[in-house]
Amino acid sequence: MENLKYSYMTNMWGMITDFPKINDLNEWYADDYGNAAYYMDWDKIFKYHVAAGIKGIEVMFYHIPYIKQFFGSLTNFKEFAKERGIEQITGMFSLAPGSENKENFNNAVQFNQMWIDDLYELGGENMVIMPAGEYYGTGPLSKDQLRNAADCMNEIGRRAADKGITACIHNEFWCAVNLYDHEEYLEMTDPKYVSYCLDTAQVAIMGVDPVQFYDKYHDRIKYFHLKDTTHPNAPDNERFAPGAEFADEGTRWFWELGGGVVDFKGLWKLLKKHNHKGWMTIETDGTPDPLASLLLSKWYIDQELSPIYK
Repeated sequence: MENLKYSYMTNMWGMITDFPKINDLNEWYADDYGNAAYYMDWDKIFKYHVAAGIKGIEVMFYHIPYIKQFFGSLTNFKEFAKERGIEQITGMFSLAPGSENKENFNNAVQFNQMWIDDLYELGGENMVIMPAGEYYGTGPLSKDQLRNAADCMNEIGRRAADKGITACIHNEFWCAVNLYDHEEYLEMTDPKYVSYCLDTAQVAIMGVDPVQFYDKYHDRIKYFHLKDTTHPNAPDNERFAPGAEFADEGTRWFWELGGGVVDFKGLWKLLKKHNHKGWMTIETDGTPDPLASLLLSKWYIDQELSPIYK
C-alpha cells in the first residue's frame, strides 16, 4: 500500500463545472464543433482525475453554494464523486480575513464554522485556512494582531477537531502573515488543534525554502499543496502590492511540478525520512489548461518523485 495519495484542487476548473453531467455530448458538439463540453461537467472532470491516478479532490469554499444548487446536497455530490472513483474529498480552502483584530473574532470563527459543517457533510479531512487578509492594507501586523490571528485560528481549529477535521494554516505569498512573522505565528498556535498545509510554491515566493521549512516543522505539517514556481524570493514590493497574485503585467507565479525551481526531490527524500503518509494536493493556479497541467504534474510525480518515495 502506498504512503502518498494524490488529490487535485478543483478551483482551476472554474465555475464551468456547475453541471453534474452532460447527457448528450453530441447535442453540445453540434453547436460549436469545439471541446468546451468536455470541461463543463463534474462527471467528465472526475473521470479525468481518476484516469490520471488522482483519487481525491479539494474544493474552495465558494464552490459550496453552487454544488448545493446543482446537486441538491453535499452528500449527493460526495456520492456522485465516489461513483466515478473519487475516494476522498481531501479538504476545503477558506480564509480568516480580519482575524488580526479582536473585534472580528466572532465573525471570522462563524464564517469558518459554516465551512467546517459543510466539509463534515462532504466527509472531508482538512480545513485549509489563510490567516488574516492580504498584506496590502493590513500588514505589517503588530505582535498583538499576530496573537489575535493565532487565537482565532486556535478556536477554528478546536471547532474543526470537534468534527474530526484538521485545521491547517496556509500561507500565501501576499498574505498579511508573511516572511517576517509566519514562523512566530505558527508557534503561537496550539499544535493540538492547528496543523500546517505546506504550499511549496507560495512559501518559496515568500522567501522560504520549502524543503528546509518542512524539515524544521514536519511534526506540524500534515497536508500539502504541490505546485512549482519560477519566482522564488520575490521582493517585498512585489509581494505586498495590491492584488499581488494577479499582477497587471500578467505574471504567472505558479507552474506544474518540475516546471520551476522548487526542490521536490529534496522534499521527497525528507518525506521518506520523516515517514510522511497521507493525501497531497496538486494545484495548478494560473494555468490556461488545467487538464494539461494536472497530467504534467502527475507525470513528474510518477516518473521523478515516486522512485524516491511513494
